[in-house]
Amino acid sequence: MTGGMAPDALGAAREALRWVADAAVPADGGVTWPRTRAPGAPCSDDLYEGTAGVLAGLAEARLTGITDFDDLARAAAGRLRHLVATGPAWTGGARPGRINVPGLYDGLAGYAAALSMWASVSGDTGAAQAAKHAVSALAGMASGERPVSAFRDVISGEAGILLAVLAIGDGGAAPAAGAVAGRLAAAAIWADGEPDWYATDDIHYFLPNFSHGAAGIGYALARASAELGRPDLLAIAAQAGHRLVRLGTRPDGTIAVPHSIPQLEMALPVSYGWCHGPTGTLRLFQVLDQLRPEHGWGGKAEACRQAVRASGLPARLFPGFWDNLGQCCGSAGVGEMALDRYQETGDPQWLAWAGTLAADILARSVGDDAGTRWSHTEHRADPPQLEPSVGWMQGAAGIAGFLLRLTRVRADGARAARLSWPDRPDLPRTPE
Repeated sequence: MTGGMAPDALGAAREALRWVADAAVPADGGVTWPRTRAPGAPCSDDLYEGTAGVLAGLAEARLTGITDFDDLARAAAGRLRHLVATGPAWTGGARPGRINVPGLYDGLAGYAAALSMWASVSGDTGAAQAAKHAVSALAGMASGERPVSAFRDVISGEAGILLAVLAIGDGGAAPAAGAVAGRLAAAAIWADGEPDWYATDDIHYFLPNFSHGAAGIGYALARASAELGRPDLLAIAAQAGHRLVRLGTRPDGTIAVPHSIPQLEMALPVSYGWCHGPTGTLRLFQVLDQLRPEHGWGGKAEACRQAVRASGLPARLFPGFWDNLGQCCGSAGVGEMALDRYQETGDPQWLAWAGTLAADILARSVGDDAGTRWSHTEHRADPPQLEPSVGWMQGAAGIAGFLLRLTRVRADGARAARLSWPDRPDLPRTPE
């Protein structure tokens, strides 16, 4: 940490959210946020780096018993409610400024997810109603024959939209979910007899892990199979799982699927985070294990976890290896995986490792009178330290969210409360 002793997890999370709070900008309906606090940084309202993601972080604070940010959270929810109620037609085309699009991490589905999270911890009925309204709008768009998004993936595309409809919608959303799932199934590219997906028709390479390819889209299809009573969707998801196992199994038995096929220039062959690594990919194996427990998928999920443990992170083993601390590509997302495993099994080694990750995050923090934040590193840039981000997936709100959840788990054990995300398995937790 820059300046003074390293803070505890709870104290750092509070100070990070104070730094985030001070960046809020008045906007129609409430407040919005810039992507960074650099002068002239554009504002965003999405779950990835804007208002919805900040609201998720503030929901984590409320779930931890912190009420200091409630007024700000209500203003953030007000902004999202305004966008849900008054936004122009939602389209799946070009994404100027990432507005007016339906995706989970960059649009309307993410607004619904964040509003639902906030409503679940605060009792805000207006937020809950707006979340349902947003999903109803998504379902209305998705029920036709044409895709609601030009993308297919979890981040921006129909897989993420499908997950939001399944998680937040009611029984009336089933026809729309079925339509989206059918389109995703039909869009599969059967490489070597197993399914994968291009993120869009314009991308002719595979990003097979969770954020943009087979793992995330297979996960959405598996979830839909259970909700819709569609074994055909589960069969495709399982075939996608077999592809990932084949691509990622290493001599030591761990599983880490390549970042890209063919390998993209400037990308490491294997990544380990939520987006392009085993941390996210294991979610497909988890849901397959739920639905086909006799088929050994739980062992595949564990092989992913062990790949992450064996990687050497959070140490920076070489330039570019582990330069990110966020939820998407870095230590906070890996820490969430460790907490998930602890809450599923009660195995103390996973709680201890989450603490190790948190200690490294705290040691890399920047703290001063303005609050606490984090800079990622881009070793090819000069200077290599990037501007600190505000939002959930790359910024202080998401890192604070992990630290707050760790605080709850340390206090309450394996049955500590956790927020529900559309793309996170809600698995049974071990009794104390």
